[in-house]
Amino acid sequence: MTPAAGELVLEHASRAFSVRADRGRTLKELIIGRVKATRPPGPPPVQALDGVSLHIRPGETVGMVGRNGAGKSSTLRVLAGIVPLDAGSVRTGGQVVTLLELGAGFGRDFTGRENVFLNGALHGLGRAEIEARLDDILAFSELGDFVDAPVATYSSGMYLRLAFAIAAHLDADILLIDEVLAVGDEAFQRKCEERIARQIAAGATLVLVSHDAALVERSCARTVVLDGGRVAFDGPTAQALPFYHRLMGTPDPQPVAP
Repeated sequence: MTPAAGELVLEHASRAFSVRADRGRTLKELIIGRVKATRPPGPPPVQALDGVSLHIRPGETVGMVGRNGAGKSSTLRVLAGIVPLDAGSVRTGGQVVTLLELGAGFGRDFTGRENVFLNGALHGLGRAEIEARLDDILAFSELGDFVDAPVATYSSGMYLRLAFAIAAHLDADILLIDEVLAVGDEAFQRKCEERIARQIAAGATLVLVSHDAALVERSCARTVVLDGGRVAFDGPTAQALPFYHRLMGTPDPQPVAP
């Protein structure tokens, strides 16, 4: 069944990653063409996703939390179509816009302005469509004259400004965001949150991975807690976050008195 615009469906999704490192070949081995026939066995593959099933409806706001290695980022990469599954299926409906890694999809030798055109093209926009949004994107980024400097010279905060400014002006049915809002100053973070809220109000679906419980609480009505590549809890954020804190063995944050 074809999903509706803004709908995400994961069914019994599994994905493992090998963590064995290739020790490489020594100079002697390269010269004489010999490699030892046997190598010590490496560690077993890491099961990043283990039978994960999720159904996210159009317009939902879903947080995803869990300890490091729980499978959060892997789940987002599967939803984005970046990482293939070993088993199960994934279906997404409509235009998916991702903010998963700072600078992902940027040409490091290109200027910020050139990267606006590059990223717009990667999301299917024509040059005229990008030019119509260019002034708004550059103004939102607050980069000033740095828009004409190579992004290889950018700080992590400048990467965020440019990457989010581009994503914020695309016509997204689904927004997939992984931790990047933790970078940058508080004022720009708030600006990003306000822009996300407007996109949600316009009907976009949000999936947000973050260790910032307060951000998840502000942004997401529903939260999925992952643990060991499996769904440990899936429900209202007001119930999910206390479950997550108990899982982590940390106290629930107390509300600040007015």
